[in-house]
Amino acid sequence: MQINKAILEIFDFTSSLAVYSEHELKVGDESIQEYIGAHVTKAMKDSGLRLGTLHEYSPMGKEIVAYRQGDKSFVELSKELSERTFDYMKQATDAVVIDGIICEAVTDVNYLCILLCQAHDAYTHQLFSEEDGTLATELVPHKAVLPNPSQKLRSFVAIRLDDLSVRLFEPKGEYDGEVAYILADKVLQVGTDQSSRDTVRKVKTIVDKVSEAYESDGVKAMAMVKQLISKNAEVSDTVDPVRIVEQVFSTNPVQQEAAKKELAEQDMMRPLPVNREFATKVGQQHKIKTDTGIEISFPVEYMKNREFIEILTNDDGTLRIEVKNINKIMNK
Repeated sequence: MQINKAILEIFDFTSSLAVYSEHELKVGDESIQEYIGAHVTKAMKDSGLRLGTLHEYSPMGKEIVAYRQGDKSFVELSKELSERTFDYMKQATDAVVIDGIICEAVTDVNYLCILLCQAHDAYTHQLFSEEDGTLATELVPHKAVLPNPSQKLRSFVAIRLDDLSVRLFEPKGEYDGEVAYILADKVLQVGTDQSSRDTVRKVKTIVDKVSEAYESDGVKAMAMVKQLISKNAEVSDTVDPVRIVEQVFSTNPVQQEAAKKELAEQDMMRPLPVNREFATKVGQQHKIKTDTGIEISFPVEYMKNREFIEILTNDDGTLRIEVKNINKIMNK
């Protein structure tokens, strides 16, 4: 990850004041390069990313195309993007201080990125001399400390400069009485797919709902969903919810149709993009909880292997869980 250009803008929503820099950050400074690069790298892998495309004839699309063609400077583009962001967000954001970092990041392609970093309070130390010449220390509050690279950004946008494809995550805000994604819906006017996390969550919810409605084995069905999503991620960066429910409910056409009806209501009757790293992790562990409060977590593949765990039905209709072939039990 290489940061070619970057600029820092300040959005102070406590006083409705914005400060737009007229100079770029010194990205040749190793610490700045590492700080911004680490945030961009982490954000690019976030499971909450939604995908979309910025139209080149939209207001911001025109500005970015002008920058790409060399008709607009990076400082000019950053200011216009930041002004638009601040104008919308000041009507939808709580009284906080947010620093916006606009940067051009390069992996195998060039991206224009927006990093919104919500500042927080922190303390540092200060050393000073008393009048008698002795040394003293004290705690000094800082009201605008940026998140470190291990922490999540408030919002993130990456616009691929060659084709204007977009990936982003952000919280929803309320604008003119309407709940909306401010960056996606207002600033950029981008239509996006749902995130990988939302796609997987909705598929799991639908399978669980249908399994419960028809009193089938929901634990087995859920484990199969996770396995299918994980295995699919080995070869594809999309997931087909229709194909998943067809396989999970392959022996029950009625449940298949019920699940497809739920998918249609969620507009999920088509392959959807998914983060392959996130999807792979989905299939690693499965967790179940009994109505008596007992929780068990185990590798998903164990549901197909009765040598390790098995869920059985007693004569009175209650369930029992048998965990087998154990050499040692440890506290965690």
